[in-house]
Amino acid sequence: MILPMKKLFILLVIGYSASAYAQFKPVDSIKWDKQILVNNIPPFTDAGKVPEAGGTSGRFHGRYGSQYARLLQIKNGSWLAGYTVSRNNGYKNDPKGGLELEIAVSTDNCRTWKAISTITDHGRDLDNAQLIELADGSILLACRSVRWQESYVLPVYKSTDKGKSWKRISVIDETHGKPGELGKPDKGIYEPHMYFLNDGRLSVMYANEKHVVETPSYSQIISQKISPDLGNTWGKEIWVVYETGHNASRPGMPVWTKMNNGKYIVVYEICGPESCNIYYKTSDDGYNWPVGLGTNIPDQLGGPYILSLKSGALVVTSNKSQVSISNDYGVTWKTVDPAWPKTLWPAIYEITVNEVGVVNSAQRPEGGNNIQIRLGKAE
Repeated sequence: MILPMKKLFILLVIGYSASAYAQFKPVDSIKWDKQILVNNIPPFTDAGKVPEAGGTSGRFHGRYGSQYARLLQIKNGSWLAGYTVSRNNGYKNDPKGGLELEIAVSTDNCRTWKAISTITDHGRDLDNAQLIELADGSILLACRSVRWQESYVLPVYKSTDKGKSWKRISVIDETHGKPGELGKPDKGIYEPHMYFLNDGRLSVMYANEKHVVETPSYSQIISQKISPDLGNTWGKEIWVVYETGHNASRPGMPVWTKMNNGKYIVVYEICGPESCNIYYKTSDDGYNWPVGLGTNIPDQLGGPYILSLKSGALVVTSNKSQVSISNDYGVTWKTVDPAWPKTLWPAIYEITVNEVGVVNSAQRPEGGNNIQIRLGKAE
């Protein structure tokens, strides 16, 4: 019997859905194992003389070491890591100074690492690196480039030799002023995170304070842009997380991914009245998002990161060091054993099938941080 096309399409969809759900493997726990050092920049002799972030924080360049690592597995099987390093006297004391980004490679599933390149923007602090690979094998890196309270840029760099060299190709967003003009209230942009949409276009989300001077005023929102040409140019701003009447709420640090059910999910902190608790939203297409501040994820706080395992389960971690698992695409969450007793800007990845790695800016005895990753088995 020949079925009408409409009925055949419905049966195909039902069959696909049943197959997808059949492949879903719930995760109940993660058993953590070895810790691996990725990078350890030594403190230099004049430690303590150069304040980080243009004097806006209590940490210092000399004790900084390395922080905020993000990984990417590329098509040849290697892993790349991008992270922030402090190796000079800072841009306020050195025209060529400032925080830099270092890129390292691992060819043995994150067991050993070798630094292969550095990205510098003279006279500015680089931070918040994030990597993505294009279909042709080239790699993009988005980050923030800052002169604090004066100039904020979200540049995109491109590598065609697997991370050994980089060329700046575009700017996602930027804002500039006289020294101090973009502070009190802050008017910066931070933490870009790129991902692909269903139609192959590249998109990016980031934290955005620029709307604080508008009416109505928003202390910070999460913005999104779509690139029609794989990162060379960027389209108009889309507002992803904000809520009318909640002008003091500060959604930020977005990380997004696609789930096994075909939908997209973004996790983020909301500081201000929400005290940096972690929230999420889902979207069918990755650029039409429900209004409002989203749904809270319990037991997480500040700087979140989400992983969608190949088996279908979701794993979230944050600066609270907790690890949470959802086996129903975010409807419910279960807290499991943490990878680290204390985390700073963590990120989580599936290294091999069901092998999870949590990257951490780990505290070190001599002060500052180094980049480490702890591996575990999702069971």
